Amino acid sequence: MEVARNETFGPIAPIIKVNGEEEALRIANDTEFGLSSAVFTRDRERGLRFALGIRAGMTHVNDQTVDDTTTGPFGGEKNSGLGRFGGDWIIHEFTRDHWITIK
Repeated sequence: MEVARNETFGPIAPIIKVNGEEEALRIANDTEFGLSSAVFTRDRERGLRFALGIRAGMTHVNDQTVDDTTTGPFGGEKNSGLGRFGGDWIIHEFTRDHWITIK
């Protein structure tokens, strides 16, 4: 379903029926984008394990996909951009350490 494979910024919720977690994870990662995702479950530990398999910059368990706090590492994977913004994360994205010594 094209609407589930593209990066859309609107109030949509495509629903895809799957047969188990393995297929759900494969479908969740079957996109060229990866900004933000969410997992909803009664079992928080199971949700965490599933979330660790998702290839996205952010995954929220039992929360909305837009949870961009000022100190969190906001950013995506794949064609959803590279890098992380927010708090000290942005400093690491736009700077580099360079150690110089002189005798």
